[in-house]
Amino acid sequence: MMKTSFINPFSNDAKEIVRKLGNIEYLDKKDDDLVNIITHTPSQQLGIDAQIPDTLLKLALKRFEWYLYKKLEDFNEKKYEYLFNPDIYEYDVVSFYLLCQALAIVYGSQSHEVKQLIDSEKELISQRLEKIKAEPTDVQSNFLRNALNQLVDTNNLKWTQIKEVLELGQLDLNNLLLADGRVIIEFEDFIGEYGDLINNRDPMAMYQVTGGVELKSTLLISLVMLHTKEYIRTVEEKTKMVEPNPLLITLAEKIRDVEDDVQEKRFSSKGSNFQNDNQPIPYNMEAFPPCVRKCMKGIKSGSRNDAIVLFLTPFIAYSRLYPGIFGLDEPIKISQVDPTLEITHNEVIPLIYEAAASCSPPLFKDQPQEKININSKLGFGMHSELKLENEGQTQWYTPMSCEKIKLHMSTLCTPNKDCKKIGNPLTYYNRKRRLLEREENNNK
Repeated sequence: MMKTSFINPFSNDAKEIVRKLGNIEYLDKKDDDLVNIITHTPSQQLGIDAQIPDTLLKLALKRFEWYLYKKLEDFNEKKYEYLFNPDIYEYDVVSFYLLCQALAIVYGSQSHEVKQLIDSEKELISQRLEKIKAEPTDVQSNFLRNALNQLVDTNNLKWTQIKEVLELGQLDLNNLLLADGRVIIEFEDFIGEYGDLINNRDPMAMYQVTGGVELKSTLLISLVMLHTKEYIRTVEEKTKMVEPNPLLITLAEKIRDVEDDVQEKRFSSKGSNFQNDNQPIPYNMEAFPPCVRKCMKGIKSGSRNDAIVLFLTPFIAYSRLYPGIFGLDEPIKISQVDPTLEITHNEVIPLIYEAAASCSPPLFKDQPQEKININSKLGFGMHSELKLENEGQTQWYTPMSCEKIKLHMSTLCTPNKDCKKIGNPLTYYNRKRRLLEREENNNK
């Protein structure tokens, strides 16, 4: 069975590992034991192409690189199989802390890079936990219990103690079993509270359905994500008073190089047309469809909420940041195309707010809560401020189809000749934009 520190880098064992291996002078020195673990990992792809890390700094970079490269179509998981080898746990713990410190120092706790690190930790732990699913359920449960109890008391956990965990969006309070405000996590507590109510059913099966291993796994992942955020915030504060080590700055710079490489590969591999539609491009308002133009001039009370929040917000966001969304097979987050949210804050939001102010009466004058709903439709949860740390709590809402507009907001639909055979306002915009660009090029 793997060590709990391979899943929870904030365990007592993990902290001891950092004290033992975390000497800053040792970080860029070749480690033969690390290389040996990697080369003897089952299914690990070896060779120059795999670029096996032989130092802790290189391992940290590969750890981050794995998550970013997973988004590419030609990603080969076998190049990174060592990241799921439990034997690498000591080196993995140190590389995790290196990443946290490097990103906190150079980019700050609210940066896109830090958010990616937290997301990557979630993904990494999730895949590592898949490895123990071959074990009996009681073995899995005990392992998770040991890992969790390094962070919380699973027999005495009040839901109020995990408010910040719930805000991450991985757990829903409505789906938790509660008894006097206490979250029921362990089997003995489940039996103690509900055993008398279970008749002609397997108590263990009932426990697993209502919580069990799945609840423990999700809670553990969420707690590690939260502790990672807090640790990075602490490092950021402390480094204001000390000079950072150049090795950590170098690591952070190499991470930015990996980000640039991934962006280049994502776009260049699709051809010029794809690139044009799948990265931020300036607005061409002349290409906006009639329904969008009408909405931006202002909507009267009655349909203004849906018009601004459900209809206009997704259109304005995708037309500026990712107009080719309908050519993508999976959801995307705004931070993937606007890492600092600069475009979103300076161009997307102002345009939406301008349309809201044009409504009669102005939308936010009597319903300021709609700003929260707009943030939610952009993928940033139910928060009054649009921040990277909240991204992913909701999905980035895709533009409404013409059919739905006709059904729910029929007054918006005033089609012109260019609307024929068009199923979505964003499709109209992309087509019209290309036609206008072609006409402009022909007239030069």
